[in-house]
Amino acid sequence: MSRRWTALVVYDLLLFLVGLLLLPWVAWKWVSSASFRQRLPIRLGFAPTLPEHPKRILLHGVSVGEVKALKPLLHELGQRYPDHERVISSSTPTGLAFAKRLYPEATVLAYPLDLVSACSRFLDRVQPNLVILAELEIWPNFLRQCAQRGIDVAIVNGRITERSMSGYRRVQRWLPQFDRIALYGVQNPRYAERFNSLDVPKERVRVTGNLKYDDLPLPGEEVVFQQGPWAQWQAQAPLVVWASTHEPEERQLAALWSSMAEQKQCLTVIVPRHPKRAAELCQELQELSGKTVHRFSKLHGNSALGPGDWVLVDAFGELGQIYRAASAAFVGGSLLPHGGQNILEPAAVACPVVVGPHCENFLEEVQRLKEAGGLKQVEEAAQVLEWLRAWSNHPEQAQMVGNAGRSALESGRGAAQSTVDALVRCDLLPLS
Repeated sequence: MSRRWTALVVYDLLLFLVGLLLLPWVAWKWVSSASFRQRLPIRLGFAPTLPEHPKRILLHGVSVGEVKALKPLLHELGQRYPDHERVISSSTPTGLAFAKRLYPEATVLAYPLDLVSACSRFLDRVQPNLVILAELEIWPNFLRQCAQRGIDVAIVNGRITERSMSGYRRVQRWLPQFDRIALYGVQNPRYAERFNSLDVPKERVRVTGNLKYDDLPLPGEEVVFQQGPWAQWQAQAPLVVWASTHEPEERQLAALWSSMAEQKQCLTVIVPRHPKRAAELCQELQELSGKTVHRFSKLHGNSALGPGDWVLVDAFGELGQIYRAASAAFVGGSLLPHGGQNILEPAAVACPVVVGPHCENFLEEVQRLKEAGGLKQVEEAAQVLEWLRAWSNHPEQAQMVGNAGRSALESGRGAAQSTVDALVRCDLLPLS
């Protein structure tokens, strides 16, 4: 107990010192940014005081990806526990904005900074009976404040990288006190082994599956797609997509693709992972390709696009529709040591996928699709374009690869039900 107490005192002291160092920056942001002035008090735990409720669950996703992954679990909880109130929290402005759009019927709150006062104030105002954290969002003071109030905490859709595991091994004797978490519902056996190698009670680790499989679109969900502009543009030319790209992947691909004959037959769609790069990236792509690169935000649904045109998507929320229209897709963050991006979304709508060598964040998903023949993994940009060229020349082959990928994902569904079952078995939820 004394070791824990000492570790938390040192941790709080470090937070205090960091706060002092950041005071000039905080003061400047407070004066210069209205949005910062609005966000800071909320991150300090000044959430709205919610009316008392005997059955309130707080579900937390740090940003957009984690918030989205919670969707099937929220649906399952709503079906089985309609009398339980569900509150959503997120740590980032984009995560909060996305949660408000995705869950308009739910209360959405900013997750507090890991200061004792902020966490205490937040929990006193929200008063959850159960806290569910997506993937691995654990903070020592938040866990301690939950423990002091008798609030159970569970991890769902849990995952842990080799790097994170190594880091936790070095500090697990002191923080973040893994035994304060009642359930680790993890995505696959590999992650279960990693958690079991830490200071985690083994009986609390359960393989419950990947919630992202449950949130994939089902065949035939075409209503919204047919109302958007991508269906119209798809009819004019095959769409080749570079999705969730990072610098310098776009430049590597553009320098080669612009000289290929197939480029003149296709509509090339570039979707950078960070749309704020759009202005600079648009200029770079135009210089490299010698083409006019259209910014999506400046187009209209009736804009005429066709073979040989390039579109840079500078907005969030379009990828789902783009994948439905695409003939083939490269998923970025994989030609450089970033770890890759979500490959499930294109595969779920039978879009053939090619990725680079760096997919460490999605090893299980890549392996599943590769074994089924629904994905190609290559070493360099030139090989990416060879597959995009082959699929644009042979659409029947592209369709076979896409169908194989979609079929492979069907067997991954069921994580939401499995997760709720695990919560019940750990006595975190009553029998429904």
